[in-house]
Amino acid sequence: MKLSKKLVAVISAGALACAMFAVTGCSSAEDAAPVEKTTQELNAQDLEVTEVGYTVLPDQTVSYAFTVENPNEGWVANSVTFTIEGYSEDGVMLIGGGETLQEVYPGITTAAAGTSYLSDTTTPIARFEVKPLMEYVNWTSTKETPEELNSTFQLSNDKVTEENGTMTITGDISADLGPVDSSDATASLNNRKDAHVVAILRDADGNILCGGTAMSVMLDPSMTPIITGATEGAVPGTLDEEGNPVESPDAGNTEPPAEEESQEENNVASTTYTITIPGIVPYASVSIYATPGI
Repeated sequence: MKLSKKLVAVISAGALACAMFAVTGCSSAEDAAPVEKTTQELNAQDLEVTEVGYTVLPDQTVSYAFTVENPNEGWVANSVTFTIEGYSEDGVMLIGGGETLQEVYPGITTAAAGTSYLSDTTTPIARFEVKPLMEYVNWTSTKETPEELNSTFQLSNDKVTEENGTMTITGDISADLGPVDSSDATASLNNRKDAHVVAILRDADGNILCGGTAMSVMLDPSMTPIITGATEGAVPGTLDEEGNPVESPDAGNTEPPAEEESQEENNVASTTYTITIPGIVPYASVSIYATPGI
């Protein structure tokens, strides 16, 4: 079975600044807050549900997944609720539920997954629909491009295991947080990136079978390993009787240390994610999507 990755980047707290369409007097990301509009004010186009799929498990749980595109260039859709409905052949509703995405960015694919339950276990689902409720969506302006979004997250070491009637997908996720002032008490909040990570199982034809979502994936400066160069004029790992570094014969040398001996602070934060999918579902591939939000 193969794993394929769909990466989308998270935007740091200070990056959302001016509207995609020029704002008078805005010269930098710190000069003005992002513009906010309602669906009506923006005359926004509806979000597009591009793929939908589901699997009815033996206990009559319905595991589903879908993907979404935002056609409104320069605007992020916030707190979007999607209705999840399944109908019998004669139009009787068998499933009713909802799924909320906190952010849907333009120009990239956002995924969602969840579960519901059949109200009538004897009647098969003939139609399964996922629709966004656009009326109450608020929009935030952004200048981030799809290329910038797609370059921030890195996924690695993805693994699927099957045990005790469930499927578990694990992996590592990392992001470059950029410059971080370690003396700033709020650095963790200012530079934190939240990731919405979803795994979608597909059949041999690429059709969606079901999926699952990781909960609360956050990356902040506390997760960045600090790498520094050797103390100038000291022999690494060599101490005198009082525990002080022993000076090297070149202690008076004012030349900068060799490149391999001096490294800048590494601000790449890494953590792991875990996604659980109920039931054992035969599948051909897994697509993993990492997008902004929780």
